[in-house]
Amino acid sequence: MLADAQGRVTLANKQARRWLRGSGRSVRLPQPVQALVRRVATSGISEGLEVPAPSGGGHRLWIEALSLDFAKTALGGDVLVLVEEREGSGVAAEVYRHLMRTIAHELRTPLTAIMGHTDILASCSIEEEGLWRRSQQFIAGEVERLARLVEDLLTLSRLDLGVSALVPVNLQVVVEEALSALWQSAEEKGVTLTLQAAPELPRVRGDADRLRQVFINLLDNGVKYTPSGGWVTVRLMSGKDQVRVEIHDTGMGIPQTDLPHIFDPLFRGDEARRAATGTGLGLTIVRTILAQHGAEILVQSEPEHGTTFSFALPIAA
Repeated sequence: MLADAQGRVTLANKQARRWLRGSGRSVRLPQPVQALVRRVATSGISEGLEVPAPSGGGHRLWIEALSLDFAKTALGGDVLVLVEEREGSGVAAEVYRHLMRTIAHELRTPLTAIMGHTDILASCSIEEEGLWRRSQQFIAGEVERLARLVEDLLTLSRLDLGVSALVPVNLQVVVEEALSALWQSAEEKGVTLTLQAAPELPRVRGDADRLRQVFINLLDNGVKYTPSGGWVTVRLMSGKDQVRVEIHDTGMGIPQTDLPHIFDPLFRGDEARRAATGTGLGLTIVRTILAQHGAEILVQSEPEHGTTFSFALPIAA
């Protein structure tokens, strides 16, 4: 099928219409696929997404979205969407193997370094206390990073189970709890955290615990990549049927070449690696949680001019 930059179907063959259960321009893609199409239309970079098949039975659908900007006028659509149904051992296994290779690489590097410093500790003489302490501190830091990686991987695996029933949530309270959790680390770095919320903000439909994780991850990123004297601001704005959220920082910004990949599992750009430690899973967790809430996260950034993440949550009935 073909879809425009807003995720609206402009052309679909018989099989695609059967999957969408509709016809003509009234057909709309499922929300996660709409979000995929919007990302590809913006970045021009092809992406894939796996979703459960309507047929059930353990089958999955692999959705591949390819940019067609060069043929926009002729074909009437910005993105070509291919849908393939496979058994769970197909695409899922391929994605799983790729993720395992990436995880193995992320684990091997610090473990190799730890083994090297363990040998240094074993060979140090009593006169080499300074060298011994440096190796000890290095090992402690790498073990802490490995522990964070394992915790984030466990969080992602729990998200595969889906969210519980979405209920009315006081989003301002959720944000205040996240700000409180990051307050000390921000103060130690000299970064100011602020909240700007519309008066009488309506409740949103969501899972409070998982939304708190979204704000903690985004605020933690803001603090990490913002120099002393900078700001990280959360804005909550009320709309007709949704609450719009913006998290803006005055930090280092994200290179344009990295923007299409920042939500990929274990991705960390060169600037991010040099500026702060991290697992490369924080934003993956954020996007997964928001997708379960039917929300798409957007990002605007410019090197040396800060970053803004934004999304919208539906107002509770």
